[in-house]
Amino acid sequence: MGKLDGKVALIYGGTSGIGEATALLYAQEGAKVAIVGRNEERANAILDKMKHFDAEAIFVKADLSDSQSIKDSVKETVDHFGTIDILYNGAGILDNYDPIQDTDESLFDQVIQLNLKAPWLATKEVVPYMIEQGSGVIINIASQATAMVGVGGTPYMSSKYGLVGMTRQLAHELGPKGVKVNVLSPGFIDTPMTESVTDKRLEKSPLGRPGKPEEIAKTALFLASSDSDYIHGINLIQDGGWTLGGYPVD
Repeated sequence: MGKLDGKVALIYGGTSGIGEATALLYAQEGAKVAIVGRNEERANAILDKMKHFDAEAIFVKADLSDSQSIKDSVKETVDHFGTIDILYNGAGILDNYDPIQDTDESLFDQVIQLNLKAPWLATKEVVPYMIEQGSGVIINIASQATAMVGVGGTPYMSSKYGLVGMTRQLAHELGPKGVKVNVLSPGFIDTPMTESVTDKRLEKSPLGRPGKPEEIAKTALFLASSDSDYIHGINLIQDGGWTLGGYPVD
């Protein structure tokens, strides 16, 4: 018996990095999985891996910069599986770390759209199904940036802090209706999104290394499963101790 047997999981950002690791683990734990993204070739490779778990899974192609595409991705998932039990909002992008005076408005709009508005739209479309069945799980992926400053520019930082605020409000609204809502905030994780990012502070963090996508996926499994049923409205920071902010021990 898997921890997610019979559950339907809709995973945004499931074609790479943390989202991919989460999709694979959810499938291994018995979930029916809809992977949302743009890279069909990459998604098909992940679906092939899921065949080892005898998992029922589909790829849903969507453009998260387009509201109708997000709505269609939810509809396609429900049409195929009948409902949605777990919504994992994991798609996102970084900015250029530029100071505000050098940041283009178009970049701000793009980051806010993908990191904050897209999760809001997906949640808005999924929630009616969860309310109808009286249960559901929403996991929003933020960042260690929500516990510090300087790990992004104003667009990225604003989007991730906004995601925490949205989650807290959703927890307040949806908890009485049986829907569990939490934020998972990874630290520096070894994924394609961080390949071009260097930060000397990582060397001085307690563990002194990047995290692995599989380590975050295990936490996402915990938050999706009944093991965390009394955890609601929190921002769980999983960063190897980076945000402790102390001096290195010699």
